[in-house]
Amino acid sequence: MVADAGTASGAGALRPLNAPQPARVEARAGWPAAVWERGLWLPVDRVEDVWRIDDEWWREVSVARTYFEVLLEGGRRLTLFFDRATGDRETGRWYRQRDG
Repeated sequence: MVADAGTASGAGALRPLNAPQPARVEARAGWPAAVWERGLWLPVDRVEDVWRIDDEWWREVSVARTYFEVLLEGGRRLTLFFDRATGDRETGRWYRQRDG
């Protein structure tokens, strides 16, 4: 028999893992050029990978994202994405995945 852990279970108890965080990104032609972090603009040295996710098109707000795995100046790797469903190319919303 398993003892009651005293915590809620079921769908209401779920929490997202590695939830994206809003990011300030300087973009050029839709590609990340620099990321604002700790009061500084950190230049993107190069984009290592790019991919798109287009899903849940049947919902009121679909998932439409362009992901960029970037290498920042200094060698740190970071995953960013541009949320195409919530903004246009100039004023769209950028997010970062937690470093990992």
